[in-house]
Amino acid sequence: MTYNTGEKRAFFYIIAAVVAYLSFLVLRPYFSAIVLALLTVVICKPVYGFFTRFSFKKEKLAVTMSVVFVFLVVFIPIVIVGGLTVNQIGQFKDDLALTDSNTTLERVVDRVNDISASLPGDRAPLTVAGAHDKISEWAQAVGSFFLERLPSIGTGAFQTVTWIIMFLILLYTLFPIQHKLFAFFQDASPLNDRMDVIYATRVVEMSTSMIKGTLLVALVQGAVSGIFLAIAGVPYVLFWTMLMIFLGVIPMVGYGFVLIPIAVVLLVTGDIWQGIMLIVASVAIIGNIDNYLRPKLVSKKAELHPALVILGVIGGLQVFGVLGFIYGPVIMILFVTTFEMYQKYFRTSGGGKGDFFVN
Repeated sequence: MTYNTGEKRAFFYIIAAVVAYLSFLVLRPYFSAIVLALLTVVICKPVYGFFTRFSFKKEKLAVTMSVVFVFLVVFIPIVIVGGLTVNQIGQFKDDLALTDSNTTLERVVDRVNDISASLPGDRAPLTVAGAHDKISEWAQAVGSFFLERLPSIGTGAFQTVTWIIMFLILLYTLFPIQHKLFAFFQDASPLNDRMDVIYATRVVEMSTSMIKGTLLVALVQGAVSGIFLAIAGVPYVLFWTMLMIFLGVIPMVGYGFVLIPIAVVLLVTGDIWQGIMLIVASVAIIGNIDNYLRPKLVSKKAELHPALVILGVIGGLQVFGVLGFIYGPVIMILFVTTFEMYQKYFRTSGGGKGDFFVN
């Protein structure tokens, strides 16, 4: 039976709005868990398919093995590495705050002043105290940025534990019904099926590309760079590695913003073979990781202008915390898709290809 009278429909919409608002209040503390669970289920669909075949299509066993796989292979290492990195960031900040002088810094300052004196023009010499203050200020800013966002899952132990439990329950619930999710959203959407498919495809492809493509490339490049830093004897390797992984997610930035300056500092301070090794490794090995992996992992359907990706990543981190590097670009791809939909289906006159923001 369908109710078409205006009064009944208006009353229903009021009830629906109130229920939606109350549901939002209830789910808001675990919104990140819900979104991350949905993305995990989509990305780990091949894993669930493998365990389904392995368990001879026993659904509960396949779901359990898939959840255990995500927890042990993905979630636990992230928590451990995140915790170690937070500790090292704190140690880095404390060491800088407590250090009044540093032999390596003095050598760098002396070398910079020698180079500056050989150049034409008058300029004030660089001092150890001034350089130390600048480095401390930069390190404090970078360290605070990571410390504020890495533990952003919860504000306390109880909320963190409940977040993890909620995430695992959602995985257990969503894995066996993932094939029904799109049909559900398609039925609920007032748009036509073609537009629903475009939206769903763009979101899935962008999310998958950000995690399997962009993040994986950044992880591999950061990890390899960290190995070479450890060989060169550079301190705070985990801190530099996490910083390079973070920068690797941002287009046109990457690991080189950390690795090359460190190599230059090593060369200036007399650690010649270490500096040369980092530069050679950066050009010959680490740089080619992106050229090899990215075409295999990043879908053409997820192409987005680098400027929008940068805005999405940085803005997403500011608004959503550590998971913002995924949410931000996804929101940007939704923005571009909506703009294209307007041009193709809703614009009353004229037309357009709608690819201005697509790379």
